[in-house]
Amino acid sequence: MGKVYKVCEEDEWEGAKNNEFFAGSKSDLKDGFIHFSTSEQLKETLEKHFKLKSPLYLLEVETDDLEIEWEISRNNQLFPHLYEPLPLSTVTNIYRIILDAKGTHIIPETVYND
Repeated sequence: MGKVYKVCEEDEWEGAKNNEFFAGSKSDLKDGFIHFSTSEQLKETLEKHFKLKSPLYLLEVETDDLEIEWEISRNNQLFPHLYEPLPLSTVTNIYRIILDAKGTHIIPETVYND
């Protein structure tokens, strides 16, 4: 059972949560695939692409029934990408991410403990 994570801005999640599929964020639609991160890549993804943005939603996605492509991206690391809409039935948890007093995103401990 593999898990990956998708960070969504509030308006993106609000627009998608009542649908069967999530087509992706603005940058996903521009790039032609949905960007995900592993739990290990998540902190850097938030710092690089979502600095000081809050609130955000973090979708925990079960990958067993998805055709995830692992492709080289930032820092020569393999990142999970999906070249089709994300079925919301594969989202196993949704976390709300806010900033602490220093402007750092607070990532739930359960993300690292699964």
